[in-house]
Amino acid sequence: MRRCRVVGIGLWVTLLAASGCAMTAPTRGAGSGTSGVASGDALTRLNAALAGEYDNDEQVRQSRAAVHAGTALAVPHLRETLRVLDQSRDHSFWLWRLQALDRSEAATALWLYRFAPSADGKRVIATPYRPIDPAKVYAELLDPKFTFRFVPEHWAELAPCAQSGEWKNEQFSANVDVAACSALLPGLGESAALLPLRVALDGEVLRTATFADQARGADAIIDARRLHWFDGWIAINGGGPRATNSQDWHTHNDLRISSEGGRVPVRWRDGAPSGYSLELVRTTYAERKLSVLQLNVIEDASGHTIDYGWTSPNADAIGINLGWLQVGLQRAKPAE
Repeated sequence: MRRCRVVGIGLWVTLLAASGCAMTAPTRGAGSGTSGVASGDALTRLNAALAGEYDNDEQVRQSRAAVHAGTALAVPHLRETLRVLDQSRDHSFWLWRLQALDRSEAATALWLYRFAPSADGKRVIATPYRPIDPAKVYAELLDPKFTFRFVPEHWAELAPCAQSGEWKNEQFSANVDVAACSALLPGLGESAALLPLRVALDGEVLRTATFADQARGADAIIDARRLHWFDGWIAINGGGPRATNSQDWHTHNDLRISSEGGRVPVRWRDGAPSGYSLELVRTTYAERKLSVLQLNVIEDASGHTIDYGWTSPNADAIGINLGWLQVGLQRAKPAE
């Protein structure tokens, strides 16, 4: 009987048929359908749908072949975090953090945005602000215990770079007047490269274009997906892949990994690296029209994936059992 290496909830029937594994009942993934707020004005819907971390790991991986062939420019690897600081019926303040993860010294830009509805409530005007004293203000904003209160004297309003957006069915999109916004660039310093020019939110996907993206073409975007965290355990046998009767198990119960390219080293009980890592990715198989959540076992020395398991992107759990290496992960509950 064939051993099933995929342990997950919500495994797609087509994948099950190919692997010969028993079917597991599907479950609805946390965070699905967040943009489908059916009632309320544009600002209320946006406040309900936007918060979270977004990462374009899959877009970066999919572009590598074209980059290597010299037919495309590299897509920046960007992590975006949007967190509401204060909200009321007529406005909300958000911290929008953009981090370039593929540079030796990761570039970070933080913007304060004020979201306010248009007079008819059908559109949202998103106005960015930069702090007069960046070091002081951002240290406060990045402190989870800090209680935000907008003090106008501490901020410079960037009205020419305001985005105007609206909902069309389940998608929200907004953009700026690029010509008007460009006039402010000299005074914004290096962070200007990561100032959003247009944005589209479609369920779990956040598409953003910044000034930096214009180098790749007028239509270039960062195609990021909402990031989810998984917690769990891992057990590795001291005998490695060729272990047979060894009972030398090294177990850790504090495993935490993100769904969009999260990678963690597998360690022995004393903390030393075992030579293997785990990677959790969203992968699309275009030829089969399938999108899966995939758990990879990486050999650190070669960088090669030596084994993997997969499940539905909305699954609440995923695991793998290779005999010498066993992993169990469950989707973490969103932070309150």
